[in-house]
Formats: sequence, C-alpha cells, structure tokens
Amino acid sequence: MIGRQEERAFIAEALSPRAAAAASVLLLGEAGVGKTLLLDTAVGEAERAGTRVLRVRGNAAETELAFAGLHQLLLPVLDGVDGLPVRQRGALLGAFGLGEDPTPPDPMMMSLAVLTLASQVASTGPLLLAVDDAHWLDRGSCQVLGFLARRLAGESIGLLVTARGSHRPDWLDPSVPQLVVAALAPAEAEELLSAQPDPPVGPTRRTVLATAAGNPLALVELARSAARDGQLPAVGPLPVTDLLERTFAARVDELPGATREALLVAAAAEGAGLADVLAALPPGSRTDVWLPAERAGLVRLHADRIDFRHPLIRSAIYGSAPFAERRRAHLALADALGSHPERRAWQLSAATVSPEEPVATALEAAAMRALGRGAVAEALAGLERAAQLHPAPTERARLQATAAYAAVVVGDIAKAEHLAAEASRLDGDPDALRWISAFSGLVEMLMLRMERAFCLVVPDELPGSAQIDGGVSTIATGIVYHSGIRAQRERIRPMLAARAGDEGMATHPFHLWDIGATDPYLHGNTVRGHLPAVTAAPGLIPTQKHTLGVLCMLLDETETAVSLLGDVVNPQWEDAADFHAGTAAADLALANLDGGRWADARLGVERLADRFLAGQHNLGTVRALAVLATLCALTGDTAAAQRHAAAVLAVTEPACALATTVRARRAAAFAATALGDHAAAHHHLRALFDGSGAPAHYHLSCYAVADHAAAAVLTGHAQEARTALKQVTAEVGDGASPRLRQILLRAAALLAGPAGAGAYFREALQDPAGQRWPFERGQVWLEYGEWLRRQRQIAEARAALTKAREIFEGLGAEPWGARAEAELRAAGVAVESARHSALRSLTPQRQRIVRLAAQGLTNREIGERLFLSPRTVGTHLYQAFPALGVTSRGQLRDVVEREPGD
Repeated sequence: MIGRQEERAFIAEALSPRAAAAASVLLLGEAGVGKTLLLDTAVGEAERAGTRVLRVRGNAAETELAFAGLHQLLLPVLDGVDGLPVRQRGALLGAFGLGEDPTPPDPMMMSLAVLTLASQVASTGPLLLAVDDAHWLDRGSCQVLGFLARRLAGESIGLLVTARGSHRPDWLDPSVPQLVVAALAPAEAEELLSAQPDPPVGPTRRTVLATAAGNPLALVELARSAARDGQLPAVGPLPVTDLLERTFAARVDELPGATREALLVAAAAEGAGLADVLAALPPGSRTDVWLPAERAGLVRLHADRIDFRHPLIRSAIYGSAPFAERRRAHLALADALGSHPERRAWQLSAATVSPEEPVATALEAAAMRALGRGAVAEALAGLERAAQLHPAPTERARLQATAAYAAVVVGDIAKAEHLAAEASRLDGDPDALRWISAFSGLVEMLMLRMERAFCLVVPDELPGSAQIDGGVSTIATGIVYHSGIRAQRERIRPMLAARAGDEGMATHPFHLWDIGATDPYLHGNTVRGHLPAVTAAPGLIPTQKHTLGVLCMLLDETETAVSLLGDVVNPQWEDAADFHAGTAAADLALANLDGGRWADARLGVERLADRFLAGQHNLGTVRALAVLATLCALTGDTAAAQRHAAAVLAVTEPACALATTVRARRAAAFAATALGDHAAAHHHLRALFDGSGAPAHYHLSCYAVADHAAAAVLTGHAQEARTALKQVTAEVGDGASPRLRQILLRAAALLAGPAGAGAYFREALQDPAGQRWPFERGQVWLEYGEWLRRQRQIAEARAALTKAREIFEGLGAEPWGARAEAELRAAGVAVESARHSALRSLTPQRQRIVRLAAQGLTNREIGERLFLSPRTVGTHLYQAFPALGVTSRGQLRDVVEREPGD
C-alpha cells in the first residue's frame, strides 16, 4: 500500500482495546478511494494478531432482502445459536426465517441475540466485525449493527464500517469515530502510477494524473487502459465514478459473448449462491465461463460465490446492458430461485415494467414475510412495488394504504402522506375510501394539521348520530385529544354513545381509549376498572399496547403506562425515535416524567428533540421537545427551557395542537418560577384557562390548576384562580384520580387563606398514592412547610420542608430544592448544601444497571432487561464501583437506599 500511514494509524487507534470509547471506526469516501483496501489491511493485521473476523459486504441486489447482510455476517458462527437464551435464539432464527414460531420476532430480542452471540464468540478471543459497502446493506441489518455499535463498551469486539460518500449513515451512533478517506497526495499518486506494470509516460501520464485526481482505483484502471490501447479514450470531463464505469464497460466489451452473458447474470444476481447463478445460465454452462473475466481482473470465483473485484464493475456491467438483456437475466434467475421466494419475487420485479398480478402477489407475500420477521422497512419497499405492479385499482389502493401504515411505523411520514393520497385517488369504493380517508387523517394529525385531519376522519356529510367503526374512531379521538378543539369533541361524543351498547364493546381496548380520551373524568373510573384485565390480556399487538399505554398515562395509571409503552418502544432501541413517527417515544417519556424517572424521560426524547431543532416538525418531535423543555425547567436549565418552550409554541399554536401547547406553556411557567419571575409564570398559566376560567384543554389544563393558583396568589390574581378552580372542579366531578385529587387539594390550600389552608394540605398528604408522582408530592410538602413556618409551627415546618428537600434532591429539581433549603434556614435549621450524589453522577444507563444489580438481578438478567450483553453489564458495574465507593455487589443496595427520593 502506498501512502495511507495516517489512515492506518487512525484505524489501529480506534480499534485498540485502549480506545476511550467502544472499539469502532467508520471509513467514508468516494468510490475507488481505497476504503476496502484499508478494511482488508486492517482485517489481515487483526487475523495475524489472532483476532477472529466476521465480515459482510453490502450489495445493491440485496438491499430489499430482510436481514440478508446480517445473515452473511453471522453465517460462520450460526452454530452457536444453541447456546443463546431461548427467547433470543427464537428471535434470531425467526429473523432469518429459520424458526418454528409463526409470530413476528421481537426486534430488540433479535438484536440482543446478535450481541450475545458476538459476545460469546469474543469470550474465547478478540472479535472484529468488518462491514464493507454499508450503504448497500438492507435496513434491518443496519439497525442491528447500529444497536451493536452502541453496546460494544467492555466487549472484546471491534467494529469497522465502510460506506460511500461523506455523510455518516443515520443508523450509526455519532460516537463512532469517522475518517473521510481523501484522495492520494500528488507525490503518492505519482508513486502509485509508477508502480503499475506498464506505467504511462509523457502527455498520457499527465492526463491520467489529472483525470484520476488522486483516486487510486482510477489511477490503476486508467493506466491499464492506456497500456492496452496506447492512449486514453476521449470522454471529456466526467465524475470519477462515471469514468471508471466506462473504463470497466470497455474491458467487458472485449470478452467472449458467453462470458459477457454470464457476467450480466452474476451482476443481476449478486448475493445469490454460485449454484443458483449457474442454474440461470444456458444449459451446459460451467464455472470456466468466467475464466476470461477472472484473467481480466474483473471477478474472483470462489467455491460458493462469485465476487466482483469492485462494486463499480458490477454497476458498469449491469448499467451498460440493454434492458432486454437485463430482463432475460432476471427471468432466468427467477426460475432458478424457486426455493428462495423473496429473491425470486424481487428478480421478477426487476424484469417487469407493466402491471402483472402474479408478480404483485409474489412481492406482497415477500413483504408480509419480511413484516413477520420484523423487517418493516423491507416490507414497505415490497408493498410499494407490489402496488405499482398490480393491475386492479382497488388492489393497488389496498396495497398503498398498507404501505402507508408501514411508513408510519418506521417514521417516514412524508412517504405515508404520499401513499395515502395515492390510495385515495385510486379507490372509489365508499367502504374502502372511509378507511383510506381515516388513515390520511392520521397522517395529517402527525403532520400537525389538526382541523384537516378531523375532517378526513369525520367528514361533514356523516350524520351526527352515526356509529363510527372502532378502527376509525381511535384516530378521530386521538385527533380530538391532541387538538383540544371543543367542536370536534362535541361531534364525536354522540357517535361513540351510539355504539356503546354493541356486544363486546364495553371492554374493547379501542373503545376504552375512545371514551377515556374523549371524557377522561366522566368515564375514567369505569375505564380504570377494566384496565387490569384488558392490559394483562395475552396477544396484545404493538398498536394496542401503544394505545392502552397512552390511555393509562392519561388516567394516571402511570406505572402500567410505563410498562406497556416500554414494551413497544424502549429508549435503548435504535428505532425508538421512529416507531409510530416518534409519538410512542414521546408518550413513554411523558409517563416517565410524571413518575419521576427523569433520566429515562430525557434519554427517550433527546434524539427526537434534535430532529425538531433540525427542522423536522411533526407531532412526535414537537411533543418530545416539550418534554425536554419541562425537564430543563425542573432541573434548573431555565435558558434552554425557555428557548425550547418558545420553539414548541411557535409551531403548536398555529397548528391548533392544544395538548402540546399546554405542555409547552407549563414548561415555560416552570422556568419562570425557577427564576422567581412569577408574573411570567402567571402569564403562561393563565393562558390555559378561558375567560370564564374553564380549562382550555378539557383534560391537561386541569393539571395546571394548582400551579396557576400559586402564581396567581403571588401576583394578586387570587380571585381569578378561584374561578378557575371552581370550573375545573365542576369539569372533573367525581372522576379525579389520586394524582388529580392531590393537585386540586393543593390548589384549594393555596387559595383558602391562612386559616383554612392547613386542612387542605393535610388531606392532600393523607393519601399514600400521591407519592407515585414525586414532584407534585414535593410541591405539597414544600408549600405546607412554608405555611407551617408562617403559622409559627416551626417543628412541623422543619419536618415538612425536610421531606420536600429530600424529594427534590432525589429528582434533581435544583430550583425547588434550593427553595426548600432557604425555608429550612429561615426555620432555624443549619442546612448544608445539597450533598453530591455519586449514584446520580453516573450516566442514566449506568444508574439503571446499578439499581437493578442492587435488587439482586444477575448480569444476564440485567442484560435481558436493558438489551446489553452480560459482559457489558459487568464492565459497567466494574467502572461504577470506584465512583460509588464500594468494592462488592452486595454494597450496592445500601448505596441505592441512601439516595434521597428512593
């Protein structure tokens, strides 16, 4: 290798066991710049040092085949799956279509199985995963590799990835070091050119150097072309990639006809086995048909496959062939691939230009198999292509609508919007159109177009007394909740009532959502009574779990909400920010925020919030930023809180997304309160109630009534707050949860005046259930302590304020903790500054590992819960021990129990 000393040193350092982070590196660069050679060199050095290497090379022919790249990577060690835990083994085999369980495999359990398998291999010696041409890997394999990249700390596993271009693949964590491989320096280009068997001289040499512009592959191939022809072809200025493809195509033209035909079949079949490629050639063909191409340096033949020396050779052969020849190659391959239905379907697709029902049917079947294996992105591609090729408009509409839902699941709202619109245009059947319009309404809601969304789902011509189908109504009531528009709520109520008596409707998950989301106080107690049985029912699909999880959150069944939503979208998952366009991740974060698990809430929304700030404005990202604004306000980062809240309001107020507007105004009010700006806090909280004091949002505004009362009292607007409390109390009636009762009693105490406040505070604190929402409980203790001190009940005040301080310390609510400390000092207590929490100084993930280990879970059990390998869990604990001042696992329980708020 000429040059590249710096690049090789960079790779060696990044993959070294001494690397500060996980041993991983990404190589980027244009085609032919030498990424694969650097990877091959690193692989060779690793193997000579005793490292086991597993490698995969992406190719364009397999980008739509679910987990094809992962299967190639793991094939040499698949015999080790028998050593995996049962659930992991079933998930991994199911992803490869080798399992016996017909249910779709859990994507995260499958990813964990890959991590565990790699960790097992690495337990006997170092392991390197080498991924070449990652830009052509299928999406499912990429997501698993992204999962691995984030979990290699503590493992004897290295990851080396190459990809074309200069932009990091979106699935690869930003923490992975990257190197953009540049062109060779002029002196190195001269040296490489001189090293060729017959290097050009004179004007030809200068032309080669200028044309190649330091690209090593271009230097080599142009020198070879000049040596063969005596000069370079007059092609004019071209990008290096195009120039190389033309050069390769010219060399292919000189080969025998049978070899050219065999190369085209191999190019169309890249990724298929050698036996399948041979079966697609004319009868009597043997492997020596490729011998001229091997001698020309275009391909390498192996016992089980044929490899092109560079991806540009494949694209040159395929791209230069007339379509009729390419079509014949694909049809021949489809005949040869009868035992591989997914590959066969895509070969038929490549050979088809006009609608053909059998091809569309084969593609749909392949898409459903991919969906069953958890490869939603590949299923989406198959459904889209099937829709293009089906001759019947109604079937095309059905396939496009199904593809649109798959697009929502993977977070591609723009594609979902396009597909839904196409489906609406194609199908005029009223029943089908109703479903397609409802789905279009879902997409409109996700795009923050609330009024249009509702009109699509509940059109004006639909009678007010009409019953509404369960699948459609959940979309309609979701729009009602997020928009908070009173007219929409009034329109949907009689439709829900009209079907309430239908058989089985009372306990149907979607009906419970509909009535709970539309009238949470009127129906809340009834719905809560059904939730334990409904949420524990076996066989709930992810959509049902998501819906029920959000319903539990709205009705303050917070722990159940976290459990259900965590099953659907765990913050540790690579696609957590994509599932259902990010709404599930935002919902889980909100439930964690309510329950005092603030580190988990932040972990769940940071990626989504970054997307909003980068310009991706949709329901998932804007709600995530509202959560982040709230967390920043509560933990004292007031500038960020105000900035984020303002950004949310600028989008949600014009969009009529009132539910998120309420959350953003509460975040801004918390930030103002932390700064002592009670007038600004009152301004934001007053906006959550209309001129008569009624809640602006029929559900969420009610939860702000106590904060509104606190700000109103401090700014001379107590009577206004009393009016709002009266209106909220009337709205809630007997439907308050223990959480909301605590909030209403706190508001009553703040507005009762000095003589009557104590009774309300004490009643609020009597119900132990209120402890499940620690920040709100801390607010009650704080204000009760302040009232007691002003009533000169000093001993009781000290006890209340101490409880408040402990809760706020445990949460990390620094402004409120500082306020409790100031009140304690005023009560005569010598308060030390908040002590440093060694546990909370750890990363959120390491905190979770320590807490689970303190409960007595083994490394394997912790790994199952957090999707880490046992070895990685052990490394985290080993590194946490010194920070916590402990030397054994048995001491962790004492550390956790000493934490305030635990």
